[in-house]
Amino acid sequence: MHRAERRMEMIKHRRDTVFDPEHVYIEAALRGRTARKVRNQLRRLEPVALLTPRWTSPQAFLEDIALDLAVGEPSMGCRTISFRPMMGRSTPEAWNFILRVLSELGGRESNAIPMALNRRGFHIAAASLLDSAHDSAPHAMALLAHGAHHLPVEVLTDLTDVWSSYAQRARADRRCVVLLAGAVATPALDVGNAARIDLADFGEAEAAATFLSQMGGMPFPILQRVSRFTGGVPALVEALSTGGSELGHFPMQTGDLFRLMGPLADDVRGAVSMAMTSPPLADRIHELANGEPRPEAPDIDDQLIMAGLVRRSRVIGLPHVELRAPALAAAF
Repeated sequence: MHRAERRMEMIKHRRDTVFDPEHVYIEAALRGRTARKVRNQLRRLEPVALLTPRWTSPQAFLEDIALDLAVGEPSMGCRTISFRPMMGRSTPEAWNFILRVLSELGGRESNAIPMALNRRGFHIAAASLLDSAHDSAPHAMALLAHGAHHLPVEVLTDLTDVWSSYAQRARADRRCVVLLAGAVATPALDVGNAARIDLADFGEAEAAATFLSQMGGMPFPILQRVSRFTGGVPALVEALSTGGSELGHFPMQTGDLFRLMGPLADDVRGAVSMAMTSPPLADRIHELANGEPRPEAPDIDDQLIMAGLVRRSRVIGLPHVELRAPALAAAF
């Protein structure tokens, strides 16, 4: 059964009860909680700046968001794109890529897409396309764009300026909204008063559900071990699910489990090795290697968070950080 159909069936047959056992899973679903925040913002037509550290698989997350918005009430159209093809491209190439995307936002493609050779031309063309989408779209529209860190900084700034200007023109009547997702915490991600949201990793129950959907039933101790090994990092969960499916089981040794992630294991090892070249970062990684949360040291930890090796912990009191997954400790 398709995901959307399964969801509609669950809603159809759900009964009103004093206690719904599904709520226990929902509250433990960290990534699901992030998805609810993002959906609520977009339904209010409020822009979102989504911080996507390495290995968070933002494309899959945004595709799920688009599906949820499409099947919900009122229906909301979405256009999901990646700016990765713009890595290393010139500023005019990036401007014109964005103009092609905006020309499709209203639900119909235009045969005459404007071209921009300078900043003023981009602002005029983009504003015209947004106004056209506002007038022609059959319902509210959201542009969900990830990989924003691949855009030249000046182009990203131009894009946010164009959207902010549109929001000021349309005010309460606005019908288009944007989510910009990137792996670098830059002010250029903000559109007006965009909500800054961190894309969370899977909770343990979410990671386990992914393994079960890929591999079917397995003994609970094994399921718990592999789920905790990945730390819920989406790309690690996906790679280990694929490797386990091909092998038919999960190995017992940590090193074998790490190698089962295939090419991603080399990527993880490379990221750890690069961080280890800096003595302060190396000391911090070794300090966090036992998996216990430690009080945050922003000057050091911000670099490790951006590298995808460390994340902030859900600890009451002062801010804490922890190694993102035990799999990272297996890389050194």
